[in-house]
Amino acid sequence: MGSWLAFGPSCARYRSVGKLRESSEKELILCNLVARRDAMLELGGFNEKLYPNEENALMDELQKRGGKLLYDPHFIVHRRPRSNLKAFMRMLMTYGRGRAEQFKVHPTFGSVLNFAPPLFDVYLLVLMAGLISIAGGLIHLDPLWVRAGLSPLALYLVMVLVQIAALVPRGGVRNSLGALPLIALTHILYGLGFWRGLFTPLRSPEQRPPMQVVLEHVQV
Repeated sequence: MGSWLAFGPSCARYRSVGKLRESSEKELILCNLVARRDAMLELGGFNEKLYPNEENALMDELQKRGGKLLYDPHFIVHRRPRSNLKAFMRMLMTYGRGRAEQFKVHPTFGSVLNFAPPLFDVYLLVLMAGLISIAGGLIHLDPLWVRAGLSPLALYLVMVLVQIAALVPRGGVRNSLGALPLIALTHILYGLGFWRGLFTPLRSPEQRPPMQVVLEHVQV
């Protein structure tokens, strides 16, 4: 989650990046956030129909009104990661859905980058359908067109390998190689969640299924 290719500028939420600076909601996260009370009250607090991304929409609105957002790489909160792959996959879908719902309510130029994963999903779907059609003899294409269609996927794989190589000094060879399929999974599932969020109505907290909250004492 701290790799740039997986989460773009939002990787700064999961590891310390750079110096103290003015920033945007892309680099900030609610579990590690301090806000002025008067500014929160002036904006009316969080939109409770947005979950997640309720803080992102609020910070966007704050900046529209001339407020400042600061990112401090030394301001750290240790947070328990998802316990298994299923929970991690559900989280990615939820993040994608939340961003799409935020975009519907508060469209900003800053969300343009978040359209890359859902468009990547469309590309993979079209590519898969094309390859199946060619293999089944339903369509016939010049090999040049086939290579052109596969070129974006080849470029993507190269980018993933470059990112894995960049992670090795920090995470070691084993952990970095283990991140390879998770990076691809991040883009695919985030994109699917984004498409879901675009076409599903917002729900109030009363309309959502109840959430289980578990309180734990963690020794550091």
